[in-house]
Amino acid sequence: MTMTADHNSPRKPRQVTGRMVLFSLIAFFGVVASVNGVMVYVALDTFPGLEVDSSYKVSQRYNKQIAKAKAQAALNWNVDAAIERNGDGTAHIRVLAQDKNGAPITGEIVTVKLHRPTITAADQNLVLSERSSGEYVANAAGIGAGNWNVTVEIADRADKTLPVFRSKNKIFFAE
Repeated sequence: MTMTADHNSPRKPRQVTGRMVLFSLIAFFGVVASVNGVMVYVALDTFPGLEVDSSYKVSQRYNKQIAKAKAQAALNWNVDAAIERNGDGTAHIRVLAQDKNGAPITGEIVTVKLHRPTITAADQNLVLSERSSGEYVANAAGIGAGNWNVTVEIADRADKTLPVFRSKNKIFFAE
Protein backbone atom coordinates (compact mmCIF):
# COMPACT_ATOMS: atom_id res chain seq x y z
CA MET A 1 0.00 0.00 0.00
CA THR A 2 1.38 3.38 -0.90
CA MET A 3 0.43 6.77 0.46
CA THR A 4 0.73 9.95 -1.40
CA ALA A 5 0.57 13.45 -0.08
CA ASP A 6 -0.42 16.45 -2.14
CA HIS A 7 1.98 19.21 -1.17
CA ASN A 8 0.51 21.61 -3.73
CA SER A 9 -2.83 22.07 -1.89
CA PRO A 10 -3.51 25.70 -0.87
CA ARG A 11 -5.29 24.63 2.38
CA LYS A 12 -3.21 24.13 5.41
CA PRO A 13 -4.29 21.57 7.99
CA ARG A 14 -6.16 23.15 10.87
CA GLN A 15 -4.36 23.06 14.16
CA VAL A 16 -6.11 22.43 17.45
CA THR A 17 -5.43 25.35 19.77
CA GLY A 18 -6.28 25.95 23.40
CA ARG A 19 -8.77 28.63 22.41
CA MET A 20 -10.58 26.24 20.06
CA VAL A 21 -10.84 23.58 22.79
CA LEU A 22 -12.12 26.17 25.29
CA PHE A 23 -14.86 27.42 22.93
CA SER A 24 -15.87 23.86 22.03
CA LEU A 25 -16.25 22.93 25.71
CA ILE A 26 -18.22 26.10 26.48
CA ALA A 27 -20.53 25.46 23.49
CA PHE A 28 -21.06 21.80 24.47
CA PHE A 29 -21.94 22.51 28.09
CA GLY A 30 -24.01 25.53 27.05
CA VAL A 31 -26.17 23.29 24.84
CA VAL A 32 -26.52 20.70 27.64
CA ALA A 33 -27.52 23.36 30.18
CA SER A 34 -30.01 24.93 27.74
CA VAL A 35 -31.71 21.60 27.02
CA ASN A 36 -31.87 20.82 30.76
CA GLY A 37 -33.40 24.24 31.43
CA VAL A 38 -36.09 23.69 28.78
CA MET A 39 -36.88 20.23 30.18
CA VAL A 40 -37.19 21.56 33.75
CA TYR A 41 -39.48 24.37 32.57
CA VAL A 42 -41.75 21.97 30.65
CA ALA A 43 -41.86 19.52 33.58
CA LEU A 44 -42.78 22.18 36.11
CA ASP A 45 -45.28 23.83 33.78
CA THR A 46 -47.28 20.62 33.19
CA PHE A 47 -47.09 19.04 36.67
CA PRO A 48 -48.05 21.19 39.65
CA GLY A 49 -46.39 18.76 42.07
CA LEU A 50 -49.07 19.31 44.68
CA GLU A 51 -51.39 16.73 46.16
CA VAL A 52 -52.95 19.38 48.43
CA ASP A 53 -52.75 23.17 48.57
CA SER A 54 -51.66 23.40 52.20
CA SER A 55 -49.98 20.55 54.07
CA TYR A 56 -50.47 22.37 57.34
CA LYS A 57 -54.25 22.60 56.92
CA VAL A 58 -54.46 18.94 55.99
CA SER A 59 -52.41 17.97 59.04
CA GLN A 60 -54.88 19.81 61.26
CA ARG A 61 -57.65 17.50 60.00
CA TYR A 62 -55.61 14.30 60.48
CA ASN A 63 -57.49 13.00 63.53
CA LYS A 64 -60.82 13.64 61.81
CA GLN A 65 -59.64 11.64 58.81
CA ILE A 66 -58.70 8.73 61.07
CA ALA A 67 -62.15 8.84 62.68
CA LYS A 68 -63.80 8.86 59.23
CA ALA A 69 -61.71 5.87 58.16
CA LYS A 70 -62.74 3.95 61.29
CA ALA A 71 -66.41 4.84 60.69
CA GLN A 72 -66.11 3.68 57.07
CA ALA A 73 -64.52 0.39 58.15
CA ALA A 74 -67.32 -0.14 60.70
CA LEU A 75 -69.91 0.13 57.89
CA ASN A 76 -68.32 -2.92 56.22
CA TRP A 77 -69.74 -1.95 52.83
CA ASN A 78 -68.85 -3.84 49.67
CA VAL A 79 -68.29 -1.35 46.85
CA ASP A 80 -67.07 -2.57 43.46
CA ALA A 81 -66.18 -0.15 40.69
CA ALA A 82 -65.50 -1.08 37.08
CA ILE A 83 -64.27 1.24 34.33
CA GLU A 84 -64.29 0.01 30.74
CA ARG A 85 -62.49 2.24 28.25
CA ASN A 86 -63.34 2.13 24.56
CA GLY A 87 -60.83 2.78 21.80
CA ASP A 88 -62.34 6.19 21.03
CA GLY A 89 -61.48 7.56 24.51
CA THR A 90 -64.92 7.15 26.07
CA ALA A 91 -65.37 5.09 29.21
CA HIS A 92 -68.29 3.44 30.96
CA ILE A 93 -68.17 3.58 34.76
CA ARG A 94 -70.22 1.23 36.92
CA VAL A 95 -70.30 1.10 40.72
CA LEU A 96 -72.11 -1.61 42.67
CA ALA A 97 -72.68 -0.84 46.36
CA GLN A 98 -73.93 -3.21 49.05
CA ASP A 99 -74.10 -2.91 52.81
CA LYS A 100 -72.66 -5.48 55.23
CA ASN A 101 -75.77 -7.66 54.90
CA GLY A 102 -75.58 -7.70 51.08
CA ALA A 103 -78.52 -5.33 50.61
CA PRO A 104 -78.06 -2.71 47.86
CA ILE A 105 -77.20 0.81 48.97
CA THR A 106 -79.72 3.10 47.29
CA GLY A 107 -80.51 6.79 47.18
CA GLU A 108 -76.94 8.01 47.80
CA ILE A 109 -74.78 10.43 45.83
CA VAL A 110 -71.99 8.50 44.12
CA THR A 111 -69.13 10.42 42.51
CA VAL A 112 -66.06 9.23 40.65
CA LYS A 113 -63.03 11.46 40.27
CA LEU A 114 -60.66 10.59 37.45
CA HIS A 115 -57.31 12.34 37.77
CA ARG A 116 -54.09 12.05 35.80
CA PRO A 117 -51.06 11.74 38.07
CA THR A 118 -48.98 14.07 35.89
CA ILE A 119 -51.28 16.73 34.45
CA THR A 120 -54.46 18.28 35.80
CA ALA A 121 -55.95 19.34 32.44
CA ALA A 122 -57.57 15.93 31.84
CA ASP A 123 -59.13 15.58 35.32
CA GLN A 124 -62.85 14.79 35.49
CA ASN A 125 -65.36 14.69 38.34
CA LEU A 126 -68.45 12.64 37.53
CA VAL A 127 -71.73 12.22 39.41
CA LEU A 128 -73.15 8.77 38.74
CA SER A 129 -76.85 8.11 38.29
CA GLU A 130 -78.59 5.15 39.87
CA ARG A 131 -79.59 2.72 37.12
CA SER A 132 -81.00 0.05 39.41
CA SER A 133 -81.00 -0.68 43.12
CA GLY A 134 -77.38 -0.29 44.26
CA GLU A 135 -75.98 0.13 40.73
CA TYR A 136 -74.65 3.54 39.72
CA VAL A 137 -73.41 4.35 36.21
CA ALA A 138 -71.91 7.18 34.15
CA ASN A 139 -70.10 7.71 30.88
CA ALA A 140 -66.97 9.79 30.47
CA ALA A 141 -65.27 11.21 27.40
CA GLY A 142 -61.64 12.09 26.86
CA ILE A 143 -60.19 9.21 28.86
CA GLY A 144 -56.81 8.68 27.27
CA ALA A 145 -54.53 5.71 27.60
CA GLY A 146 -52.11 5.63 30.51
CA ASN A 147 -52.23 5.94 34.29
CA TRP A 148 -55.23 7.38 36.13
CA ASN A 149 -56.04 7.90 39.80
CA VAL A 150 -59.64 6.95 40.55
CA THR A 151 -61.50 8.10 43.67
CA VAL A 152 -64.96 6.69 44.37
CA GLU A 153 -67.02 8.56 46.97
CA ILE A 154 -70.48 7.83 48.34
CA ALA A 155 -72.21 10.65 50.22
CA ASP A 156 -75.50 10.75 52.07
CA ARG A 157 -78.13 12.86 50.29
CA ALA A 158 -78.95 14.56 53.60
CA ASP A 159 -75.34 15.77 54.09
CA LYS A 160 -73.68 16.06 50.68
CA THR A 161 -70.48 17.58 52.03
CA LEU A 162 -69.27 14.53 53.96
CA PRO A 163 -68.59 11.32 52.05
CA VAL A 164 -69.60 8.22 53.97
CA PHE A 165 -67.37 6.04 51.81
CA ARG A 166 -64.14 6.86 49.95
CA SER A 167 -61.83 4.62 47.98
CA LYS A 168 -58.71 5.67 46.09
CA ASN A 169 -57.22 3.41 43.43
CA LYS A 170 -54.91 3.54 40.44
CA ILE A 171 -55.79 2.19 37.01
CA PHE A 172 -53.89 1.83 33.74
CA PHE A 173 -55.54 1.91 30.33
CA ALA A 174 -53.61 0.41 27.43
CA GLU A 175 -53.79 1.93 23.95
